[in-house]
Amino acid sequence: MNITELLNRRSDLSTFLVHLTREFKGTSARDNLNNILKLRTIEARTMYGPLKNRLEPAGKNLDSQKCVCFTETPLEYTYLLVARIENRQFEFGPYAVAITKRVARKRGINPIWYLDITPGHPWLAQNVDRLADRFLANNSSDFDVEGLFPFIDHMGTGENYKKEFWWEREWRYQGDFLLPDTVICLCPEDEIEYFAASLKAAGLAGSCIDPHWSLEKIIARLAGFDSSEIDVV
Repeated sequence: MNITELLNRRSDLSTFLVHLTREFKGTSARDNLNNILKLRTIEARTMYGPLKNRLEPAGKNLDSQKCVCFTETPLEYTYLLVARIENRQFEFGPYAVAITKRVARKRGINPIWYLDITPGHPWLAQNVDRLADRFLANNSSDFDVEGLFPFIDHMGTGENYKKEFWWEREWRYQGDFLLPDTVICLCPEDEIEYFAASLKAAGLAGSCIDPHWSLEKIIARLAGFDSSEIDVV
């Protein structure tokens, strides 16, 4: 079995990367998806990585640490990511845009590196922390650190914290991300007609699906079947 055949048979590995939207500064998740389609761009608005926790308390903002985030969770399980989850920093709506992983890799989207910060696991995270402290102490640009750190994040559980979201299998892109010409739009079923029109108006090819659908229904709708042709009841 060659590697391509092997990967195509792994149902836990997705062909797609999904960018979920959320409410941001008073703009709803729905409106944010609409704006992404209109602009054909996902804006990098938030800092990520080890420098974020050092810069934000100081009121500092570093554009090089702002990223667009994606998950490689298979499409049939994206509904789990739009549920309310304990201790999660962000709450996402059932609105998203998906692109193929092959296109994503060509564009420079990369999986992030999770470092374990559970007590008793000092390896790696301490090295990165020291690099971050030296970067800020020198108060000068280090393009290697600035380029690497947005793709690093922590995981682990301690006495006063719990950060166990490695299962989201996150990928990131540094800076604003321009959409390719073909995407999949995720939205509630009763809004598919609206977002299909938004795709067309933006000059984008693709289809719309509901993140709560089963895999069978997702396949059927992407194949062009209408609900009246596929719904059991």
